[in-house]
Amino acid sequence: MFMSRRVTQFALLGITLSLTATAANANSYPMEIENELIAVCKAVKSDSRLKLRRAIKATGLTTRELYKGLVCNGQDMMTFAATHSASRTAQHIAARVNAKPSVLTAQR
Repeated sequence: MFMSRRVTQFALLGITLSLTATAANANSYPMEIENELIAVCKAVKSDSRLKLRRAIKATGLTTRELYKGLVCNGQDMMTFAATHSASRTAQHIAARVNAKPSVLTAQR
């Protein structure tokens, strides 16, 4: 089961996800994976590092893997956090993926 789930999760890294997924997209991958990825996007927006760590752990993926493939409302995780003034989660993500600090200053 672990190997099958892990293979499925790696396959999903190439899939972009929006918080408002259409019905056609929802049928293309398992609902539990979609819910876990949506929970990560919500945790990024919440500006709570604890919620973010829990949501990422639930996916079985690393922050770096999610950063490379997850898209929240058309934005990567750090841009999504910056757009929603979630500086704590943006800094947490930056520390985990070794991003440059200048990326964190892009806010509206």
